[in-house]
Amino acid sequence: MPLTSPSRSVLLWDMDGTLIDSSEGILGCVRLAVQDMGLPPVPEERIREFIGPPLQHSFHHLCGLPEAEAQRATDIYRAHYAAEGIRRARVYDGLFAVLEQSAAMGVRHAVATNKKQDAAEEVCRIFGLDRFIHVVRGNNTEGCRKKSDMMLECLREFGAKREHALMIGDSSFDSRGAEEAGIDFLAALYGFGFQSPDDLAGTAHIGIVRSPEEVMAFLKHA
Repeated sequence: MPLTSPSRSVLLWDMDGTLIDSSEGILGCVRLAVQDMGLPPVPEERIREFIGPPLQHSFHHLCGLPEAEAQRATDIYRAHYAAEGIRRARVYDGLFAVLEQSAAMGVRHAVATNKKQDAAEEVCRIFGLDRFIHVVRGNNTEGCRKKSDMMLECLREFGAKREHALMIGDSSFDSRGAEEAGIDFLAALYGFGFQSPDDLAGTAHIGIVRSPEEVMAFLKHA
């Protein structure tokens, strides 16, 4: 029996910058892909923009690559990431306690991420997140899936209603996807995208958290 009956019975999590700090692996593999493509290095003040959006989008906008070349750079990146980058990450401090405590309250957990589907599933397995997260919806090889569609697929898998769900993420891609899906959004300021409340101007959200532990506090008082 669950300890309580929370109004938010499903939590949808972004992955990079929300569940895991994957910056070391992602940025290292971006640098390798850029090098392999014979491109000039991405300026250090901009390279973190690769974390969160679809990779094709980032290679196009940050490196100026046309669509076909952006896809080739993405394929090179993914080969490096599968070989070494995927393990160069860590689960955010306090995250497992949030998953365990909320699961005891009857909350179910899913991932909706722009990371490729098989890579997202592998991350959950490697870091033990699959103990609590049983539904994962990631992007396709072309990186053209809408995040709102992934969120709604998670809800259909659980047979849950939108009003009982909450999306947690650290970027405008997450907030826009939640708004399109009609799902409330909780902004994580401890990740890579949103760094302060000022970054949320004009963004639909029902709250902010500065650490994973604050997600648990939000659930208890929502």
